[in-house]
Order: sequence, then structure tokens, then C-alpha cells
Amino acid sequence: MHTCARRVLQLLGSVYKATCLRSGMPVALKVYFLAKVPRNVLHMIKREIELHHQLVHPNVIRLYAAFLEGDRIVLVQEYAARGDLFHLLRQLGGRMTEAQVSELVMRPFLEALVYLHSQGICHRDIKPENILYNDNWVLKIADFGVSINLNEERAVTRAGTVDYMPQENKDNASLAYTSAVDVWAAGVLSYELLVGFTPMSAVSQFMATAASTRTLHFPASLSPASRDFILATLCDDPGDRPTAQELLRHPWINTGC
Repeated sequence: MHTCARRVLQLLGSVYKATCLRSGMPVALKVYFLAKVPRNVLHMIKREIELHHQLVHPNVIRLYAAFLEGDRIVLVQEYAARGDLFHLLRQLGGRMTEAQVSELVMRPFLEALVYLHSQGICHRDIKPENILYNDNWVLKIADFGVSINLNEERAVTRAGTVDYMPQENKDNASLAYTSAVDVWAAGVLSYELLVGFTPMSAVSQFMATAASTRTLHFPASLSPASRDFILATLCDDPGDRPTAQELLRHPWINTGC
């Protein structure tokens, strides 16, 4: 049904650009090679497929189908022609303007996050590499490989990318956490897009691993609204962080600067 064109990414398996022979539509094939996948990871792939397949939102990459072919598990996904935010950020010199971040990234991103959280889904790996854009520059959240449905199980696994993980996702492996970890990651993402590196980056030297967000430094050029938005998301107590829905109503998101 699909003809493969070129490999565009490689992680545990690989991702290929392909063409659906029936519709002519470009798609992305996320391929897991079973020979490379540890047995204890297979349940995560199964969970990814079950979780992702039910998600339908303009700002979430679609999973059209999944099937087993020989020694490969193939996920047929929506293709995002413009690539990911990580590479876009590099093309822009490592930083974006406040208007670009609030309007082109955070507003559609939060729309998607509100939807995911309303479905009980905690993404757990929000970062520039997992935010894509299609031909029309519509933002798409991607990669649900470590996501979890909080309506069905407790989140206790230390999952995600360290620079975007809050302290509650690192401390005690026996304590469950909530979708507030995604809100923290949204704050880290905003800071990175505006400043050029993550708050936890060794390059910044602004925040040690166990430090309070009160030590976070901002460039003088950033508006009070952007600072307030970021500090709210990076609150040490997850119970004090705003929800994604509340962040959508934040003045920085509504005014664009």
C-alpha cells in the first residue's frame, strides 16, 4: 500500500517518508525493528499504538494505521512536510521573537495540550523535536512513544527528556505524578525558544538541578507577561502550576507579547 521514499529520522527504529498508493498522499512510516526492540519495551509500543490511534485533533499528528510486517511493526502517520521545531529554531538562529513563540508555537501547542489532557493523556516528552509543522505551517504534536493514559494507569515511570522534566518526575520512583509535568515542559520550551537554551542546560548555569525557579534569569528584553507565563509553569509544586486551559487564557498568549 505504501512506497518508501527516504529515511527522515532514526531512533529506536526509523521513520520514513512514503506515499500511499491508493490516495497518493504522503505519509510517514514509523518502523520498529523487532530485532532491536527489547522484549520489555514491546508493551510500550502496543500502548503507543492504542493511545495514539484514538487521538483526533488539528494540532496532533494523526496515526492512520499500524500493522505487523515480518519482523517490523509499522505505524502509518500523518506527514509533516516542514519538519520539526528543533530544526526550525536552528534556521532562525537559535531564538524566536515573543510574537513567534506565543502565536506560532504556544497557542496551537496549548490547544493540543488541552485536548490531550481532556482525554487523560500525559505526553511526557514535550520538546522541540516532537513538535512538527505541516505544509501550511500548522503545528502538530508528535511522538507518543512514552505517553500514558492517566485514566487507565498511574504515572510513576521516570519518562521523558531530562532537560524538560520537573523534579517530581525525577525524585521518587514510587510516587505518581500528573499531567502537570507537561505544563512544566511547556515552560521549559517557551524559555528555550526565547532565550536560546533550556533553564536546566549546563550552558546557561542559571539553574542547578535542585535549584528553585526563583534563580531563573531572563534577558532584559523579555516582557513581564512572558516572564510571568514561564514562572507560572515552572512552579516547584505541581499543584500550583496552571492547567493548559488556564495557560491559554494567560495575557501573553492572548495578546501575543
